[in-house]
Amino acid sequence: MATPIIETIATTLAGYINAITTAAGFNQDLTAVRPKRIHLEGDLNDDNTVIIEQESAELIDQTDTTITWRQGFTLQAIVIDSDTATDALDTRLNKIRSDIEKKLCASASLRLGGLAEGIIFKSTEKFISDPRLAGIAVNIDVIYTTNYGDPYSQSAV
Repeated sequence: MATPIIETIATTLAGYINAITTAAGFNQDLTAVRPKRIHLEGDLNDDNTVIIEQESAELIDQTDTTITWRQGFTLQAIVIDSDTATDALDTRLNKIRSDIEKKLCASASLRLGGLAEGIIFKSTEKFISDPRLAGIAVNIDVIYTTNYGDPYSQSAV
């Protein structure tokens, strides 16, 4: 069976996060994870893990031939520092946020390899869930269009 365009977008986002490595000129190696069960996020709390959560979608436009969506995603980057950490927590969070932004704003990434019209950065939120675990959530919207009545095929972008 075919894969829906939105699912291809989600897996493409994960691939871009996985491409954030020191070897590629970034500040750290990040690992994307898409949870397989509800409330499993607690088991994914490894340093430099980015949990990709798909949020609500908003219908932007509909014609006789196409449907355009604004699909929200939250990219939650986990930071676990040891007692020997030399960088401030905010410094680590700023570097992760900036690496994600840099990767997603690269010319090929911004349109997700032709899958989307673009990515819109909405907000970032620092979070601390226990004394040892913190992170930053980067909230984005992806604008994409499918053929009317066929979410498995894409209208020309």
